[in-house]
Amino acid sequence: MATRVNHVAIASDQYALNGKFYESLFGMKPSSKPRPARSVVVGDGYVGLNCIPRREGRYSGMDHFGLEVDDLEDTLARIKKFDSTLEAVKRPPIRPYAAYSGHDPDVNIFDLSQRNIGFQKDVYAENTGEALPPRRISHIALRTRHAEKCAEFYVEVFGLKAENRFNDGNFYLTDGRVTLMIIPWKITDYYAQDPARTGLDHLGFTVESLEQVKKDMEFLIGENPHMHGRPLGYGSEGEARLKLLQKCPLGCFQLTDIEGVHIDVAE
Repeated sequence: MATRVNHVAIASDQYALNGKFYESLFGMKPSSKPRPARSVVVGDGYVGLNCIPRREGRYSGMDHFGLEVDDLEDTLARIKKFDSTLEAVKRPPIRPYAAYSGHDPDVNIFDLSQRNIGFQKDVYAENTGEALPPRRISHIALRTRHAEKCAEFYVEVFGLKAENRFNDGNFYLTDGRVTLMIIPWKITDYYAQDPARTGLDHLGFTVESLEQVKKDMEFLIGENPHMHGRPLGYGSEGEARLKLLQKCPLGCFQLTDIEGVHIDVAE
């Protein structure tokens, strides 16, 4: 079956500004039919980035990711076949990008959609995947307790391809363009810092030039001081958080967005 990663959602009190950050620094394109009161959606031509307002009782940061399949009913059956206790729920019709929401064996949430059946709107319908822009989403990192079991789930249910690119204990699954990196969650990784919960860990980008990205960052901050990401690597705990992020072999330059989401960049 054909599956592709089609969106990532970030919850933020500054969701509109955060959307402009990705548009300005990474060249992501806004939807031709925006709905700014609900969210700010941008895309790289393949993956949509949905900047959503943080709701009451919810955490900010990376919220969930979405998968697009060629047959929803078959996918729902595959989920049940893998584990009969796993469930999915229909999404409201006002959602432009998902027909269902489901979860993997560790209760990591994902949205499910099927192309060309009337559910997708906005940038999700416009992301054809034909373009290959110089700056684009390369990977999504998920840190979870039972990483091997979750990797088996995404391979068996969605047909993502496992790649043994690094002998580091992580799992690298690809839809052919975007990598879902699944990292085993260990509390010992959080020595010298506050432990983070399981879930989405960071977002990765491929760019044409790291030096140009750094120059563009300086220019953006000069043009608009609100375009400054959170300080990264400061203090003993900040240094420990940065060192943990730097263990990702898919990137070599780290920064944050306006909300503080970790971003890992490579040429």
